[in-house]
Amino acid sequence: MNRILRNVKIGIYMLIEKLLRWCISPYFRSTLLRFLGARIGKNVRIYEARIINLTNGFRNLAIEDDVHIGPGTTIDLTGKVIIKQKSTLSPQVLILTHSDAGEDHKSEICAIYPRKVGDVVIGRSVWIGAGSIIQAGVKIGDRTIIGLGSVVTKNILCDSLAYGVPARVKRKILFLREELSCVKNQPS
Repeated sequence: MNRILRNVKIGIYMLIEKLLRWCISPYFRSTLLRFLGARIGKNVRIYEARIINLTNGFRNLAIEDDVHIGPGTTIDLTGKVIIKQKSTLSPQVLILTHSDAGEDHKSEICAIYPRKVGDVVIGRSVWIGAGSIIQAGVKIGDRTIIGLGSVVTKNILCDSLAYGVPARVKRKILFLREELSCVKNQPS
């Protein structure tokens, strides 16, 4: 009976998530997510994003003020996803908080690659390029840029430009601390 109730609860969350995608206004979508248990700050714009693995509902999602989430983004809520203020996720970003080769159906591959769950933290004023993938357990530091189509498999320190498959830090970015204005390697 417990399993049946769990599956019904998950089914209801999945139906709500599909209805959220039909919501036209990115601001209204943010308000609805807040009402459903996510921690959503002010001035958050969530375009047509897909939220998956809603076993715990929407409470594993925390988005601070002034965040933009582009269309086609997918967010896995098996673990927690924390997006700090003033960050931008470009279109088609994929945030994974778990990897699972098939534990529920007892796949033999799980003996070699067991299920892994890890929270994802995206720092303040981060820009993640379109089509990038953030894997479970990754923390991206403040004021970091992740290049287009990158696969982030490890933590990235703050004030970095990282890109590639897998993403690697290519250079540090200099900021004026008072205004957080970028003065990155501009020619004199």
